[in-house]
Amino acid sequence: MFMNSNLFEPGKSKPERSFVQLAVKQNQRFDGRRSNECRDVELTFGADWGTVAVSMGDTKVLTHVTCDMGAPATSRPNEGKLQLNVNLGGVAFLDEVQTTHDQRSLTLNSLLERTFRSSRSVDLESLCVAAEQHVWCIRVDVNVLNHDGNLYDASTIATLAALMHFRRPDVTFTDDELRIYTEKEREFIPLLFLHYPVSVTYCIYKSSGQPIVDPTLLEENAADSVIVLSFNSYQELCSLNAGGTAPTNVRTIMQCARNAATRCKSLVDFVRKALLLDEERRLQGGRLVNGLVALIGNTQHKLSFNKLMSCQKQEPQPAPTEKMELDNESSEKPEVEEIEVKEEPSKQETGDAPMDSSGWLPQDEDSQELSIPSDASTSKAGKGKQNRSKNKANKKPQQKKQTDHSDSEEEARQYI
Repeated sequence: MFMNSNLFEPGKSKPERSFVQLAVKQNQRFDGRRSNECRDVELTFGADWGTVAVSMGDTKVLTHVTCDMGAPATSRPNEGKLQLNVNLGGVAFLDEVQTTHDQRSLTLNSLLERTFRSSRSVDLESLCVAAEQHVWCIRVDVNVLNHDGNLYDASTIATLAALMHFRRPDVTFTDDELRIYTEKEREFIPLLFLHYPVSVTYCIYKSSGQPIVDPTLLEENAADSVIVLSFNSYQELCSLNAGGTAPTNVRTIMQCARNAATRCKSLVDFVRKALLLDEERRLQGGRLVNGLVALIGNTQHKLSFNKLMSCQKQEPQPAPTEKMELDNESSEKPEVEEIEVKEEPSKQETGDAPMDSSGWLPQDEDSQELSIPSDASTSKAGKGKQNRSKNKANKKPQQKKQTDHSDSEEEARQYI
């Protein structure tokens, strides 16, 4: 008996699709979120460099970065290599049919390559050890542990955090000899970035014109169109992937782009703060770093987006109160000076003497022409001819004087 495995995946049947469409039309979501509200992002760093686990709700992704020495490509002999590999083996219902498994892995892999490789986020020239001989080959393995929607955002956040957390060994190449140092001999070197891209996913339904951000698996499968926008920390568009049957106009796409740009910037700031906290924890605890064990239980090593960003907003609140008092004191003094300055012209006005503007205004020909009334425009042609004749008459005697002066000097020199 043949059974279609897609029916086991939520959101593929017609009753589920109609139910989701009706809920979206009423501006309701099953997890209680609003249409523009995202799930909390949690990061967990492993003991090894470049090992990061990301969880967005029930969607969990594990990323591991490794490096190896290899030969460069013939087209780019001065650049290293960046390879991205996606593995969906951890998802049970995707393994039942090979076609859906391969299709999703290929689409996710192509999206990651466009976001990181095509946009050239990593400085590949810094990975070159010897031109046309030895370069670093960076490999990123993205393993999907659980899929509950929005794999694109989770995988891009995990890839970016893993690449920023990764450290490569130091290398020297002298006299055609390559030497790779260990961590005890020399400290490992982090990768260099040109920009930091992150993606945000939106779902669009025909029943409602309001797009939904960070969809679950049920909402993603029932959606008519899916838009994936990748922005960096400078709010520059890195990649755009849109597909589906729902008609999308320019207004909705621009609305999604503005919200995605701010979201990506905040996510990059969150990853940077999480990396700083991980470095402090490593310095305090030495080599005893509890890594991916924190995924099992609720431990302190799991860094939450909502907690870190909310602490950032609450900390600088008491500081401005003291500054405001100083600003008020400084702002009161200029007001007194302004009053005194305003009183001085009032005394001059009592003398009935008009203010002469010749002392503080520049006397240029352009300013004088602007001060002439509109009647001057009628007599421009006549005055222009007179001015030209005057200028010619004035230029001739000057030239004669200069020539006479030069002749007198030559005669004087001869006599001397």
